[in-house]
Amino acid sequence: MGRIKTSVMYLPRPAVKYPGCYPMHFEKRLAEIIETENYIHLFAGMTETGMRVDIKNDVEPNVIADAKHLPFADSSFDGGMADPPYKKEFARNLYDVEYPKWSKWTRELVRVVKPGGRIGIMQNYIVPRLVECVYEEVIVILLRIKQYPKLITLQRKLL
Repeated sequence: MGRIKTSVMYLPRPAVKYPGCYPMHFEKRLAEIIETENYIHLFAGMTETGMRVDIKNDVEPNVIADAKHLPFADSSFDGGMADPPYKKEFARNLYDVEYPKWSKWTRELVRVVKPGGRIGIMQNYIVPRLVECVYEEVIVILLRIKQYPKLITLQRKLL
């Protein structure tokens, strides 16, 4: 993995009851983190920024689509962000969806981001390196006491 930048943020718990939502104030900083406002936002849930893509109609995304088959041309976005269900149980019990296959949705995410674009994936561990990308930064988000931190692994799509 080599040397990658590591940052730490402390953010309060979410203000809404939607399971899996971002920590408070995180989304306000997302364009700065991804380095663009023109980004695709996969597994968007009830987010408010980027081109929000989700498979569930009830969260009112910009585009209703399966992340394995995105309806966008190659290199459509300057960056990307994804917040997939962290475990099979979360996919089934919290969101009532099939657990997304890593190799399929990440391939699609990389495909629709322009070369040189920054891609962030939120998870509770450092995620594997994406095909055609290099590691750049890991942001650790500390939340309230007795709550697991969240990690954003940031990668840059190769030119």
